[in-house]
Amino acid sequence: MAFAISEFKSNLKGGGAKSALFQVDLSYPSVVTTPPTSSKFLIQAASIPASTIGTYDVFYHGKAIKVAADKTYDSWETTIINDEDFGIRKALEKWINILADYKLNIRSSQINMRKEGDNADYKEDITVTQFSKDSSELHKYKFIGAFPTSISSIALSWDSNSIETYTCTWAYDCWKRLDIYDNSDDGYTDAGGLGIGVG
Repeated sequence: MAFAISEFKSNLKGGGAKSALFQVDLSYPSVVTTPPTSSKFLIQAASIPASTIGTYDVFYHGKAIKVAADKTYDSWETTIINDEDFGIRKALEKWINILADYKLNIRSSQINMRKEGDNADYKEDITVTQFSKDSSELHKYKFIGAFPTSISSIALSWDSNSIETYTCTWAYDCWKRLDIYDNSDDGYTDAGGLGIGVG
């Protein structure tokens, strides 16, 4: 039957995943002091990453054929509650400052300039965990080689009593998905044979 609600309900596994049931776990470079409050309590909005494959056209007698190109990774954004100690914000500001000093626009001497790519001192991994309604973990998404690229302003006003929030935009090398429900990942193995799954 085309409009059987019973079929719809039987196909809506667990009643659907709830967007509010998640947490984000940040890691910080060794040169940045870890703030006293964990990010899993103060990051109030994030997203599960997108998957995008680029394409290019190959022409034959004026006819274009679409060919799959490289996978691209869009920037990622988090919304953070600002606690009165400014703990996470101060850590993020320090993180950005070591990437480009405000005086000379050079990287901090605390960063090993000879290490880049996966081993860069300023890159860390970020994990987003999606929970079920019974509080069990469903999926984890790991952003590999992440670092902040911008921190938004915080609006101040005498006619507002709301709690301060701000956004942080992140760049990252790739992401890996771990399906906790069936104990699998995406099965991708990188060219070096390290078995790192990426989205």
